[in-house]
Amino acid sequence: MKIKSPNKDYTGVSASVPFCNGVGETEDPYLIQWFKDHGYEVEETPEKASKEAVEKEEKPAKEKNTLK
Repeated sequence: MKIKSPNKDYTGVSASVPFCNGVGETEDPYLIQWFKDHGYEVEETPEKASKEAVEKEEKPAKEKNTLK
């Protein structure tokens, strides 16, 4: 996923992710959450977002267990 730094001109390494002109990339869920918690913008890639949407649609709804 693309990570956008609050400083759009930042070039360097933050939390082990290299950034160039304020943009870095990682797929590590822990780091993604860390960046979100620290004010970075996380941009999902279109293919990953659509894959997650398909997975949600494929999961059957849980049936309610009712006693009679």
